[in-house]
Amino acid sequence: MNIRLFLIFLLTPFVVCSQNGNNSFSFVNLDFSARSLAMGGNLISIYDNDIFMAQSVPSILNNRMDKYLGFSFVDYFSDINMGSFLYSKSLEKNGCFTISFNSCSYGDFISTDETGNQDLTFNASDQTYAFGYGRPLNDKISLGVNIRLLNSNYESYQALAILSNVSSTYFNKEKSLTTTLLLKNIGKQIKSYTSIEEIVPFEVQLGLSKKLDHLPLRYSIVLRHLNKFDISNDYSLNSFTNNETGEIEYRKESIAKTMLRHVILSGELDLFKNNLFIQGGFNFQKRFDMIIDSFAGMVGFSFGVGMNVSKIRFNYSRSAFHLSGKVNTFNITTNLSTFGL
Repeated sequence: MNIRLFLIFLLTPFVVCSQNGNNSFSFVNLDFSARSLAMGGNLISIYDNDIFMAQSVPSILNNRMDKYLGFSFVDYFSDINMGSFLYSKSLEKNGCFTISFNSCSYGDFISTDETGNQDLTFNASDQTYAFGYGRPLNDKISLGVNIRLLNSNYESYQALAILSNVSSTYFNKEKSLTTTLLLKNIGKQIKSYTSIEEIVPFEVQLGLSKKLDHLPLRYSIVLRHLNKFDISNDYSLNSFTNNETGEIEYRKESIAKTMLRHVILSGELDLFKNNLFIQGGFNFQKRFDMIIDSFAGMVGFSFGVGMNVSKIRFNYSRSAFHLSGKVNTFNITTNLSTFGL
């Protein structure tokens, strides 16, 4: 694929997509990468052979991902289950592509009539079908783009959308430094649940990762929602009840706290030369939004482990989204060429 054709493919989402209406399709931001979730979520600036990260950040697709196959399972809250399948193939000098499928099942629900009598059961689910492509411009900078079809089914209501992630990654091997700029969820709804058209959750992210020179440790910093400064919500601890009037009022949040909502901090320790990894992360926004007055606990913190066993890599993460429960994520990745395929 020549540069001109690639740039046309890269810029197409900006030309064909517009946004207006109310926000929808938030499930597209669910993370299926155990490594990313262990490091606070939205990990976008590690340039290696992790195809689960390339699912959201196409510019990190590279030739080391040739013939990689991955499966993910997420044990979410209640009886919600999520799964993912990915495959990547190198095109040598012409870059690398990946195909993927994500599914989220919310379980079965009971429908009742106006008197409370059970009528029937129905289910709700979301699916994402994606194709991504990335290629280097030179020995340090790469570009990538993916196209995703979103299908949402809730009882008799269905909605469709076409989205795209566009990213650019700078990778300096000598300094063990990686930075990524990601334009996430550029797109448009093509079929709405009702007559009201809704927008998709567009977001700009910037990430930086660096390995230390004398320790087997990599630290990462991710800045989210750079396109919007105030990402607080009315359901956080800023709300309180006025004892005199009995009405709910809102306490203005400090600028420092509003800024920290955009930040995710994490680290990854390589214990045995790419055979065992220990990861941990902290997400400020999750902490601020999901803690309760009586006990904060470990909300906002996450951890995980990655192991290379024979020809297979296993990743596991446990994320504290709320005191009521934790999210467990499992990834399995292998290179088919090691099996002679």
